[in-house]
Amino acid sequence: MKRFVVIALVMFLVASSAFAERLFDYRGVFSADRGDDAKITNYILLKKGSQIRFEIEEQGHGATDKVRVARVQLTSDTTINFAEEAGITSLTLTETGIYEIALVPAAGVSGEIRFVLKVVETTGETASPDQPAATVLTSEKESASAAALITPAASDALPAVISDSTSIASSVDVASDVASAAAILLPANAVASAVENVLGTTTSPIESATPITASEAAAFNAIGTGPVLSAPQPGYFLNPFVGFKFTADSINLMAEADRQRQIKIYNMLVDGSQSPVAGSFFSPEPDVLMFLPQAVIPGAIYYLDTFDAAGNKASSYQIAAMPELSISFKPADSELLLISVSWSPRSELLANPAGQVLALTNCDVGFSADGTRLFQLNSEQILQPFGSHERINWRARPYSLELEMPLALIASECNVEIFAALDGAAAKTSAYRAAWHKPTEPGVDDFSDVEASDDQIYEKAKEEFSIQPFTAREQLPDNASFTLEKSFLLVDNEADSLLSWPQDVVWDENGSLWVLDSQLRRVSNFNTAGILRTSFGSRGDTPGGFGLPVALTQKNSTLFVSDTARHAIHKFTTDGLFVVSIFSESDTGVVIDLPGGICFRKDEMWVADRGTARILCFNQQGGFLGSFGSTPSAPIESPVSVRADQDSLFILEKNGLVKKFSPMGQFDATFQSGSSDGSGLEVDRWGGVWVCDAGLFRVLRFSRKGATLSELKAPPAPKPWLPTSIAVRSDGKVAVTDAANKMLHIFSAAE
Repeated sequence: MKRFVVIALVMFLVASSAFAERLFDYRGVFSADRGDDAKITNYILLKKGSQIRFEIEEQGHGATDKVRVARVQLTSDTTINFAEEAGITSLTLTETGIYEIALVPAAGVSGEIRFVLKVVETTGETASPDQPAATVLTSEKESASAAALITPAASDALPAVISDSTSIASSVDVASDVASAAAILLPANAVASAVENVLGTTTSPIESATPITASEAAAFNAIGTGPVLSAPQPGYFLNPFVGFKFTADSINLMAEADRQRQIKIYNMLVDGSQSPVAGSFFSPEPDVLMFLPQAVIPGAIYYLDTFDAAGNKASSYQIAAMPELSISFKPADSELLLISVSWSPRSELLANPAGQVLALTNCDVGFSADGTRLFQLNSEQILQPFGSHERINWRARPYSLELEMPLALIASECNVEIFAALDGAAAKTSAYRAAWHKPTEPGVDDFSDVEASDDQIYEKAKEEFSIQPFTAREQLPDNASFTLEKSFLLVDNEADSLLSWPQDVVWDENGSLWVLDSQLRRVSNFNTAGILRTSFGSRGDTPGGFGLPVALTQKNSTLFVSDTARHAIHKFTTDGLFVVSIFSESDTGVVIDLPGGICFRKDEMWVADRGTARILCFNQQGGFLGSFGSTPSAPIESPVSVRADQDSLFILEKNGLVKKFSPMGQFDATFQSGSSDGSGLEVDRWGGVWVCDAGLFRVLRFSRKGATLSELKAPPAPKPWLPTSIAVRSDGKVAVTDAANKMLHIFSAAE
């Protein structure tokens, strides 16, 4: 009788699915020409005590037995694993962690199989009479210590009364199902504990027995108290490259619908209505959820409301985006220099502090003359309508700060620097910088017209538009130094400059430069003189349109662009003609979630996908070739870029780690680049590994073992540079995109 009660109790706890939360969906394909060892693996963070059910459907045909879950294993402890030759349909987890789920095709099934795996968490309820008993598996670690194998026989089947804290006198007749019930494998202490919990006594006491009770409803898909905004911190401007960071227990497991329901992000429009902010959610680590806007509006106020599981507002936040500032100088007379710090109002937003930035809160303004710091206005002083200090007067107005400085304080040069509290920085950092040079002879123009014939003008234009030939270098020493050769603007008008964010750069095989601007949704080609040769791209969800393009690569006469917002890879000709897009729902049968860095190794195209934390491989036609992800010895976390040489793949993670793998996914080595915000990665032909560190405003070159070889010197520019990507040509020229100054800088290796 005791044995029967244990069986009935386990069926009561596990077999029902009145409350089910879908944690994970995966669409996959087993190709028709697969080998006997064909296998697809996925990784998912699961919580201790969760009761998990696996549902597999053939696309377009419903439930199928053509594909089965063969093994589930905890990546951090391989002794915790579940295996069933006939396929695992449900299990109860004994530890929290990232589990590897291995799927295989059923034996004897031929042809292509397109399937959907659904991972569902269930909570117990009294089973109905016609509900089949579930197969409950425990880990190898548990069963090795002590386990009882209970195979019920039909003769044991009797009506049972199950009692717990929430339901009493629930009669369950399981006679029709017990005869065919699968074996139930439970640890011995769990069996004894269950008997004690139901009958109130056991034949012998068991130390530390834990009663089996119905698990609580999963909080994975609805955060009870509501998500908490942990970045940006109050008083800090939004970092457009990082976005918003929310924390809560198991928030990374929230379904997309619950994310949208419990987190509202919007701007206030001029008519007082709310404008939802478009963007993407992703989870770089447990208990963390990030939101990356498709576009950040300079000077806008972002509202963030969070709600609990019941729909009640839990908290509200207001975060400002740094406005795009303009600093100008104008001598008012022979004694005063007028300095204006201004920014353009956003006509689409509410024209008050609830809609956009009207004053430079959380900013300081520093003044220097001839290399000597005169003084610095703090944010409290700036917010005053007017003021005076050390003969410098200022007046604050909406969208501007006007200052007067005596020319007598300046011998030759005046510098103005804006310090802002930007998310991620320990203190206010230099965000804008401008200089004014005192004329040596007032009224004299240093520039004059130069006469030139039409032929000279034509030849000059032809020379500037052309691509200069170059020769590959055979050697580049580890201690090679690099000097700035040229810098040029990537935008030619103020409107584009306000939005521009140059995100990636690659050298064309002909020696020109392809630059991707993620905010302008534009791909442009320049020669090394900075002359724009061609440009294409637009925002939209139509074929060829960009959501949020973040990386590109070039092969032969073709360009490939990874689009984070559209979860796709777009293919274009170098003339800007759209060819095709690779989506998760396309014929590739692969999940593309948040694609980032992209590169070629021979004829293979490799993509770093942050959403799945995997490295994907395609051919030039977009056909899926395979992928690899985390292993216990080499976890892959939030990969932002990937580069390749003949023998290896190099992966840059957001945390600054550089990891080296073989093309088969075998881990080789790793080193810390010291980056606080890894954004760009490059591997040169001489053994150097380059990392752009946007957080620390630097570009470093490492050896393949992680030794620092050199650092590029920050180029002179109006603002401190913000390097986002890097490309190295075979002759040693180094191109770096600078998002802060909307520029591209070219360095050359010293001979």
